[in-house]
Amino acid sequence: MLPVIELSQISKSFTERNWKTFLFRKSYPVQALEDVSLTVNKGEIMGLLGPNGAGKTTLIKILATLITPDLGSGTICGFDICSQSHRVREKIGLVSTNDRTFYWRLSGRDNLSFFASLYNLWGQDKTQQIEKVLELTDMTDKADYRFMSYSAGQKQRLAIARAMLSEPEILLLDEATASLDPIAARSLLDLTRNTLAAKEQKTILWCTHNLTEADEICDRLTILHQGRILQSGTPAEIHNCLGYKQSYRLVVDSLHPSLQNQQDYQPILEKEQGAYACTLTIDHARVPELLKSLAGSGVGVYECSQIKRPLEAAFTELVLRKQKGS
Repeated sequence: MLPVIELSQISKSFTERNWKTFLFRKSYPVQALEDVSLTVNKGEIMGLLGPNGAGKTTLIKILATLITPDLGSGTICGFDICSQSHRVREKIGLVSTNDRTFYWRLSGRDNLSFFASLYNLWGQDKTQQIEKVLELTDMTDKADYRFMSYSAGQKQRLAIARAMLSEPEILLLDEATASLDPIAARSLLDLTRNTLAAKEQKTILWCTHNLTEADEICDRLTILHQGRILQSGTPAEIHNCLGYKQSYRLVVDSLHPSLQNQQDYQPILEKEQGAYACTLTIDHARVPELLKSLAGSGVGVYECSQIKRPLEAAFTELVLRKQKGS
């Protein structure tokens, strides 16, 4: 695939300012990003993951040309993010969770009309584009209601509609579901995956600390911690990056000691017809050996299935391993 975002060794630091720095007249640098290299291919959804303070929003702001990096280089659609920032802005649409960027007393349509003018859209072209993005985000029925009356989910949809006014190639979504209830979050995830990515063929950088939604929606993931990249790859690669031990569910006719001695062994209530279920953690290369041992001991195995490891587990272990190594 053709990369549309390429970052090489991006670093960014800020000067901490609080009452202590004012009182003692001494400032302290805070390293927000350090040697971050990232590639996003055309048409994919890249998940940018990390806890609060990991550097996600700083990276989004650099990509949106709102701030410049201290070190490193980057391009978006072939344009340099520093020296050609005006061309970069033509290619991106930023979706922020800050609803203060809208005019609350204006309707959704009037808000879009104002921002469309800033994109140099006028007359019939502006009217057609506003109708297009309203339909795309399923906001046509609410377009003439005041923004202040919108729910959190409707505000997010209007933010996406605003970002789509310029027909950008890349969408930057920063914590898009942070303030949404489960139903509104599900609706926004479906809109992103099925409409923006699949139908509109947009490249999307999905910035979040919600690992479950990232696991579901993203093609690839990049995990940030303390300004550095811990791991990058597909969700499956992230799941397996910590070794070969996986969790399995077995249904057997008796709970043999060789099962009970396995790591994280947990029996489940007795099932019908005298069968028992249990879960355990084991190196996947040892599964055939275990099944052969059970069969040799006269244990009937009715089911053996791998349990997908939650992304939260891989993420937590990555962070803990990093902290121990630092």
